Amino acid sequence: MSGNGFEMATELIEDAPCGIAVTDPDGRLRYVNATLAHWLGLPPEGDPTRATLASLFTGPGRIFYDTHMAPMMRLQGFVREISCTLEVQGGTPLPVMLSGVARRNADGVCTRFDYTVFDARERRSYEEALRSAKREADELAAIVSSSPNAILRVDATGRVRSWNTGATRLLGRSAEQVLGQPVAEAIKFQDRPDWFAREARALLDEAEVAFEARHASARDFEVTLAPIGERGQPGASADWSVILRDVTRRKRAERRLQVIFDEMRHRMKNTLGVVAGIARQTLPAGNAEQFVSRLQALSSAHDALGQSEGDTGTEAGAEIGALLDFSCQAAGGPARFKVNGPRVRLSARQATSMSMALHELVTNALKYGALSCEQGQVRVDYALEGAGETGPLRLRWREIGGPPVTPPTRRGFGTKMIGLVLQAELGAEVRFEFAPEGFRFEVAFTAG
Repeated sequence: MSGNGFEMATELIEDAPCGIAVTDPDGRLRYVNATLAHWLGLPPEGDPTRATLASLFTGPGRIFYDTHMAPMMRLQGFVREISCTLEVQGGTPLPVMLSGVARRNADGVCTRFDYTVFDARERRSYEEALRSAKREADELAAIVSSSPNAILRVDATGRVRSWNTGATRLLGRSAEQVLGQPVAEAIKFQDRPDWFAREARALLDEAEVAFEARHASARDFEVTLAPIGERGQPGASADWSVILRDVTRRKRAERRLQVIFDEMRHRMKNTLGVVAGIARQTLPAGNAEQFVSRLQALSSAHDALGQSEGDTGTEAGAEIGALLDFSCQAAGGPARFKVNGPRVRLSARQATSMSMALHELVTNALKYGALSCEQGQVRVDYALEGAGETGPLRLRWREIGGPPVTPPTRRGFGTKMIGLVLQAELGAEVRFEFAPEGFRFEVAFTAG
């Protein structure tokens, strides 16, 4: 070999991207290249305290070298990709992959052992990530397998790809019976023959969709449908997850409560009717009619509350729009009663108080105000004020086109009742204005 060739070979070995070590058959170090010395923090002249290959390992590695690696090198003449950790002078232990081969003379006697050492930090991190991912996958698989809910995987064509034991228990069919079938045939809902295709189309603009449906077995289920992974991403799955939760008990309880509620509402209306009858028989005619009309307003408030409470997914209360609808009917229809405002939900207590107040306002408008003449109108504007529409609800009542208004010399019972009820029950700010062009009323309170 020429001088340049020898220098190139020496440089290649010294600066190789892997560590190289040579020992005698007893494991004493005879050579360590510059790469390995740099990794371990060894001085150029060597370290007498680390004169053997075993001394380069951490404690467990030394034991493994003595019990496995050294005997294997002597008996079979090589070791392949041994995962171990080297001790770094003043630094963090270095994970490596080590391979070795025994060199023999013409008589077959071992003369030295040659080792190559590869930095395994990235590989170790990758393997740890794989182990962590496997643990997570195993945990998720255990959750899915043991879940009391039915959990399915459905492909892009709507066919069942996986079916957990919860689905078998709830739906009475094994995975072998349904795999590969259209999910809408494997799970049949009453009045929803094409439920999967319809809900999948709805998911084009939503992250997930949930609905309740009754199974052919008369069980009620809450169904959640969601895409697996993010749509439109490279390599993203086109499959869907379908989860069914048995809500039969809850729906049965809701139906029982609805029956009880309807019965209570019916009895309350009967009671109000009896009270109205007693009032007509007991009070003077004028007073009786006023009293009965207020009872009817209270009954209308309960009707609005009942319609809202029929939806068991909402708390007791009513939309203010429903109360204004009753007022609109009493006022003669939308041509004479204009309403402008968003959907705002009131509590049961607020709905009852506002219903009584609106009844008094409509009654006064019909008797003395804008609704007492053909061209008169009432306009009601309301809105939530404040940032993000979270402030108080402010309602403005304006009468236009009616007879000229003169301020009253005394406050009537209806006006007193409006002020007292709204202030006492709602903590509302109430303002009356008897402008010549028409009566005005304003109330503000926190809704809900």
